Amino acid sequence: MVDMKSIKTGVIGIGSMGRNHARVFSEISDLVAVSDLNEKEGNKIATQFGSKYYKDYTEMLQEVDAVTIAVPTIYHKLVAEEVSSHGVHMLIEKPLASTPKDAEAIISFAKDNDVILGVGHIERHNPVVTYSKEAIDNDEWGDIIAMSSKRVSNYPNRISDVGVIFDLGVHDLDILCYLSSSQVSSVFAVGGKYRNEKDEDHANIMLEFNNGIKTMSEISWLSPMKVRELTLTCSKAYVVINYATQEIEVLKSKFTNLDEGNLFNINQEIESQKIEIAKKEPLKIELENFLFSIETKSSPLVSGEDGLRAVKLAEEATNLLKI
Repeated sequence: MVDMKSIKTGVIGIGSMGRNHARVFSEISDLVAVSDLNEKEGNKIATQFGSKYYKDYTEMLQEVDAVTIAVPTIYHKLVAEEVSSHGVHMLIEKPLASTPKDAEAIISFAKDNDVILGVGHIERHNPVVTYSKEAIDNDEWGDIIAMSSKRVSNYPNRISDVGVIFDLGVHDLDILCYLSSSQVSSVFAVGGKYRNEKDEDHANIMLEFNNGIKTMSEISWLSPMKVRELTLTCSKAYVVINYATQEIEVLKSKFTNLDEGNLFNINQEIESQKIEIAKKEPLKIELENFLFSIETKSSPLVSGEDGLRAVKLAEEATNLLKI
């Protein structure tokens, strides 16, 4: 039996995601410290969850067994090197780093200091992804022919250091690789800047895998509607996965009494199955998995190598944009 409450945890960076990590850590572990350059917010979060605030994160590393690193992406390598040098296990919010070189360095820091490294690709822990992976592996839906993801929403105020591919796109790049169980053979991407002067704010990424699966990802910060969806075209079914509502619908259809002379009025019988999914907060599952990996000295569901793969694909896609 793993006693997660005995694990002393901390959070470095308490922006939007960091404060959520603090909330969940306070529920499942012994949250002893939070750190942020913003003293007002840092003290507020520390007081809220009964932990101690440190302006300098290095001062808290003697007090913790594990931390979440939720600082801006460009500082991931710097903080990870310091954290790992103290023998502290670390979960780094996605993306693992802003470049493959930095991601590789972070993986080396963890290995050299014998610490557990997890990457915060939260959608991998979504119950609908867990169910879908099992269904695919058990051949319930047949062979995957193609996958199409849509991850769009309105413009975020919290992002300033990366474009939409590194912010939103890495979610889908990771999930598509995970569900395909194959290596990417080719990448194609188009996109542009509509509101952002520095980085892309919308893009479409196509991947082809060695096993023949083709995928398309639409990502955007320009939509007035938030959508988090993945569809699978399989040999036995068409599957619609909603990450936000944690719902899966499996669809099949057949034509009846087809009249080739009147294709406007087509009789189609549709079989729809709504999968019952036990809803649970993906972040809580992610942090439970991270703490379990520490106690059992095993690899988290999303390893450093998984994070590196997503960074490599995101960089390749970004470099293909003509902006």
